[in-house]
Amino acid sequence: MANIKSLYPEFATLDDALALDTETVTKYQINHMNEFRTKMGLGGGLTFHIKKAEGCYLWDGDGNKRLDFIGCVGVYLLGHNNPVIIDSIRKYLDTKPLTMDPMCLKQVTAAFAHNMSLVTPELTRTIINGGGGSEANEAVLKVCRIAAARTKTGKTRIISTTNSFHGKTEGSVFTGGKDIWQRWQQPMPGHTYVPYGDAAAAEEEFKKGDCILFIAEPIQGEGGVVTPPDNYLPDIRKLCDKYDVYMVIDEVQAGSGRTGYLWAHQYYEGLVPDAFTFAKAISDGALPVSGVQLKNELYLAAYGDFDSAMMHTATYQDNNISAAVALASLQYLLENDVPGQVREKSKYIWDGLRALQQKYPAEILEIRGRGYMIGLKLGANANGVGQVLAQKHFIQVMTSINDDTILRVYPNITTTNEDFDWFLNALEASIKEVFGV
Repeated sequence: MANIKSLYPEFATLDDALALDTETVTKYQINHMNEFRTKMGLGGGLTFHIKKAEGCYLWDGDGNKRLDFIGCVGVYLLGHNNPVIIDSIRKYLDTKPLTMDPMCLKQVTAAFAHNMSLVTPELTRTIINGGGGSEANEAVLKVCRIAAARTKTGKTRIISTTNSFHGKTEGSVFTGGKDIWQRWQQPMPGHTYVPYGDAAAAEEEFKKGDCILFIAEPIQGEGGVVTPPDNYLPDIRKLCDKYDVYMVIDEVQAGSGRTGYLWAHQYYEGLVPDAFTFAKAISDGALPVSGVQLKNELYLAAYGDFDSAMMHTATYQDNNISAAVALASLQYLLENDVPGQVREKSKYIWDGLRALQQKYPAEILEIRGRGYMIGLKLGANANGVGQVLAQKHFIQVMTSINDDTILRVYPNITTTNEDFDWFLNALEASIKEVFGV
């Protein structure tokens, strides 16, 4: 066997990669990956070489301990490198498993699907992907389109909301209601957008009789952590029933415990969508995991016979290792009552933020969200506050890319009140510096 260094002297082995210094990582990333995203992060003082992550902390290449209050925009709810999740992956790999095969029985994925049917008894079919939220949303759009083509003659349109975000693949980009992500692409027909929070506007579209599905986030994440009126989604459910429209909830960012409920739509008592998508926190960042949970009748309308059963398959779909991560995360969420922890522990930071807002009403214009999904409307200088937090106080947060008036704050369950104080004190100092208070 040849030594790789004899073939390519500059080849970076895994050991080499783990030992790379900041300068070399930066060079490789700029030369061979997304150059301008890297330069954007570096130029804004928000990109660092992270050497270690544990709980709610990060350690950068200079040895600084950082507080992670964004968690890859909602991924790390259970804490970085949660030992239960990591041990579950090791346990799975130690069995020398067959992770994916198009026709084999998939014991771990089947078990996860069974478990999901226990916690969402009205939705008993599961699709597991080895990718992100975009892939989950693509999957649910396809399910609904095929189901409608086979059972709802004449229905062709997807209704989604303005200011929404459902991913950056082709279908999910045009389902999202943001022009910025649709630039330089040919418009995709069959998409109509209605204002978020306006059920009457949705009904006007439903009345036309050609709507397949309505899709919305329970809280708009990338759009600025926008929470709808309490009657909005329950009213949409009634309208979907009235006009025979599938109701789909995008739980990618708000779901999996982050807002204080196992699934964010459960904030509304008795609300049951026809399908919901999930990703991010169900993986806790260990491996890519996303999926769709569907009512049996919807799934069978699309894929319920031998003729259509192969219409949505993929190499990594329903694979066992992604399911192992999701299963372990779901078990941890339930055994440790993570939603209950979020509801209780989030009171401290919400109280602290409200106190700051009383002191700085002209700077903190609004506090949005629910649980550990928080948006601070700071006005035009939100990016500046985020930069000061990162550079001077070693705290990672993020603005919305297309709304830099909003500072997104996403703690995880390992965060203590001392960590919240670290953030609250740093936030006040940063506001004073940036706004010249």
